[in-house]
Parts: sequence; C-alpha cells; structure tokens
Amino acid sequence: MVNMMGKTRNLIPYLRDAKPTVMRSFWYFIRTNRYLLFFGVLLTYFSSFGQTFLISLYIPEIERVFGFTNTGLSSLYAVATMGSAFSLPFIGRLVDTVSLRRFSIGVVLGLGVACLLLSLAIHPVMILFGFFGLRLFGQGLMSHTSISTMARAFDSNRGKAISIATLGHPLGEATLPLLIALLIGALGWRTSLQLEALSLAVVVLPLILFFLKGQERSVIYPHQTEGAEVSKSKNPFRVMRDKDFWIITPMVFIMGFLNTAIFFFQIKLGNSRGWDPAWVAGSLSVYAIASALSMMSSGPLVDSLTARRLFPFVLLPYTAGVILLASFTHPLSYPLALVLIAISNGGGSTIKNALFAEVFGTEIIGTVRSVFMTIIVFSTALGPISFGLLLDAGWSYGQVFWLSAGLLGLIIIWSLRPLRGRRQAKT
Repeated sequence: MVNMMGKTRNLIPYLRDAKPTVMRSFWYFIRTNRYLLFFGVLLTYFSSFGQTFLISLYIPEIERVFGFTNTGLSSLYAVATMGSAFSLPFIGRLVDTVSLRRFSIGVVLGLGVACLLLSLAIHPVMILFGFFGLRLFGQGLMSHTSISTMARAFDSNRGKAISIATLGHPLGEATLPLLIALLIGALGWRTSLQLEALSLAVVVLPLILFFLKGQERSVIYPHQTEGAEVSKSKNPFRVMRDKDFWIITPMVFIMGFLNTAIFFFQIKLGNSRGWDPAWVAGSLSVYAIASALSMMSSGPLVDSLTARRLFPFVLLPYTAGVILLASFTHPLSYPLALVLIAISNGGGSTIKNALFAEVFGTEIIGTVRSVFMTIIVFSTALGPISFGLLLDAGWSYGQVFWLSAGLLGLIIIWSLRPLRGRRQAKT
C-alpha cells in the first residue's frame, strides 16, 4: 500500500501538467488507495451499532421487559455514555502505539461482546455495561480508529481520505434503522443484537484482515518522533495545555451540543408548529444526502486550501440554518434548515479531523482525537438537558434558536484567532 502511495506521489507533477478534472483525480485517488479507504468506510458504517439512532430502536422493548420508567433507562444510558467519554482518551490513544490490525480487531471484538452482553441481560447492571460497551467501542472507537488512520496514512490527500471514510456514517443512517427495526419485529430484540454480534464476527473481522493485508509497517504502526510524547504519557489530557486546543474546542463542542438537542426535540418542535411527524422524520433523509455530499466536496477543498483556512467558516451554514428555524414556522423551513446544518456537519467533519493532523501532527493523532471525542460525547449529553431546561422555563423554540444563533456567532468570531500549530501543515 505504501509503495503504491509512493508511486502516486511521484505521479503528481505529471498529473498536474495534464490538468485533470477534480473528479477525475478524485476517482484516481480512490482507485489507487481503495483498500485502506474501504477499511475506513467499513468501521464508520458499523460504528452505527453504538450510535443513539440505532440503540433507540431497542429502548421500548428493554423498557417493557424490565419495567423501566423513561427516567430510569435514560439515566442508565447517560451514565454509560459519560463512562465511555471518560474512558476514550485512555483507550483511544493506544491507536498511536499499537498496530492498526490488532487495535481494530480488539475494537470490533469489544463491540461484539457488548452486543452479546446486552442481548443476554437479566439485570440492570448488565444493561448498563452493555450500553457502556456499545457507546465506547461503537460510537467512540470504531469511528476514532477509522479517522485517525486516514489522517495518519495520507498527507496531500488527507481531506479526500477523511471525507470518504466518514461516508460510512450517513450510509449507516440511511440503511440500518429499517433493517434493525424489521429484525426486532420479526425475531425480537435479543436475537437482533445477537445477529449484530454475528455480523461483526463473520463480516467485519475478515474484511479488516483483507483490507489491511500487506500494509507496510509505516502505515500500520505510527512513526515514533518527538511529537509522540503526549501519546506515551499516562495523561492524554496534556494536549489541553496547547493554546490551539482552546481555539478549536468551542466549534467541536457546539456542533455536538446543538445536533443532539435539535434532533432530540425535533418531533416536539414539529408538534408545536403543526408539522406532520412523517414530514419531520422524512426530512432526515434530506439531511443525510446533504451531509454526504458536503463530506465528499469538502475533501478536495481541504487538500487545496488546508483545513486551517477553512476552519473559521465551518459554522456559517449552521448559523444560517438555526436562524431559519428561529424565524420561520413553515414546514419547508425544517428540511431547508437541515440542509444548511448538514453542510456544516458533513464538511466540518472532514475539516476538523484534517485540522487535528495539521495543527497537532499525525504522530499523536489518536491521542488528540480521543480527547476531542470525549468533549463531543459530553456535549451530546448536555445539549438535550440545556434545551429542556430553557423550554421548561417558558422559552419558546424560536427564542432558544435565537440564543443558539448568538452562541454560534460568538464562536465564529473566536475561531478567527490564528492557529499556531506544532508544525506547518503539509499541502
């Protein structure tokens, strides 16, 4: 793979002379690096097993069997999510020091065990640990392994690689909920979880071995340089001492915070404005398409302009979407707002992950991403609670969205501060 990548870099001057179209060079990049890219998509796709949108399909059945109240089960889920957030920096940093093949296999096996544990649950404690495993290995480490690998393995094409790998997320959102819902209806929730575990063992593990077969050590193992000191440290939070960390953090936090809050309250928002619930749910497909398109288009932009230059503009479409929700109540305002939000989420996913590599270096990318993943997970826990408190205090949805737009504006101004970085970004 590395030899192939080396040959690709040697061809770059000739390709520039030939002036290929952007799309042509994009497909050439995919064709020449298809195995590692497919590996990235594979992990982000199956990370859906630990995402809230899929786990939520099991909640009604678990509540029925165990007699949980809404508050009881949601509390277990919140504790499990917080636990996974705290664990991520300490486990996620191992991707910087352990072989990619071994680490990936361990993550997939951990996710499979979590599925089995939840399927066999006979006590709330087993449900707690099942949720913890799904959130840690699924939502956290599957995506983390994929994006960290893309950021490290590619240099001049880092943006393209990350944008392709993250396509697994919208693909999972578009295909898996219906499949899992059908399985639960036909076979029951326990059998459905067991089939998830089986698919990880008989589909994902063999594909990982196939896609990583023959990779050079420089791809599978990170280069150990001076920048690896943070990874070797027992305290991964040392990265928080860096000034650049605090410039990037507000953007990362607010997107997770608002994403979860908006989607958590979307049905109630629709009810308050007279929107059909089917219309609200159907708008998510528009969101998924817009997010995927934004991911794909942002990759070449990152490679040509760098993530540093694009970073201050990530939240502009998001802000426009929130203002749209604050200002209008027409049913069309919701899918239009979601398109704008998706542009920021899709493109922002590529830009922020490329930015981590540009600013902090690829040698400690696993450590850096694991700390930011912790922030994201905490933000997703705080978003719905904050919206709920404001709404319970008598605020209207319009007022909440105007407050959100104001916060976004302040963060955009903050993001204009120059990023120093530990090294110059390679372009």
